[in-house]
Amino acid sequence: MDNQMDKNFYLNSDNWIGGFYELSIEYHPAGNDKRINDALFALKASRCFHGLWAEKKDFQKPAVSLPVAIEDASVRSFYGMISRDPGEEELPCMITVTRIEGESDWLDISIPQAVLEKRFRYRYPLTIEENHWLMAIHEIYEDLAESIYLKSPFDLAMIGEEITAETTQKELTVEFMENKEYIIFILPNRLVDRLGMNGSTPIFSNRLRIF
Repeated sequence: MDNQMDKNFYLNSDNWIGGFYELSIEYHPAGNDKRINDALFALKASRCFHGLWAEKKDFQKPAVSLPVAIEDASVRSFYGMISRDPGEEELPCMITVTRIEGESDWLDISIPQAVLEKRFRYRYPLTIEENHWLMAIHEIYEDLAESIYLKSPFDLAMIGEEITAETTQKELTVEFMENKEYIIFILPNRLVDRLGMNGSTPIFSNRLRIF
């Protein structure tokens, strides 16, 4: 797909309607601009990511300068592209920073499901069993989560369909995770310890476990 086709596809409003398939990352408590900006720096540096534009129309233009200011009780969005490896076909994504005053900050990296429907053999429900291509999306999100955590350790990360603030690190329980089979949970070791799950979750990295 050449750059002009890419641009047309990216800017097509039909590709941005409906829900999203997301990597949702929690930073608790809310209000620490440095943690969010460090996460955005890590995202920009990732081999899986390209962009961080202020608007969709800024496609392929220079990315926004970091750090950015984040106001209280605010939602701020950026745009980019993700892929498993440089040179592979990229997918449009939206990056959203949500500050919930008195609670947490959330960093979401979200692929429009309208794009997934056009690019892949999409079947609902959105499970690996019905959609084997989701494994590649999960690999991208897991790679991004690990890269971000190394630069800006988070409190909880989740991968799934429309899962922003589905739960929080404070509310999370083993029972909740067991009942949410369509969500992937990426847990820092300290959260694994609190939940008493040592030895029962696959090791994702030296600092993170995946459930």
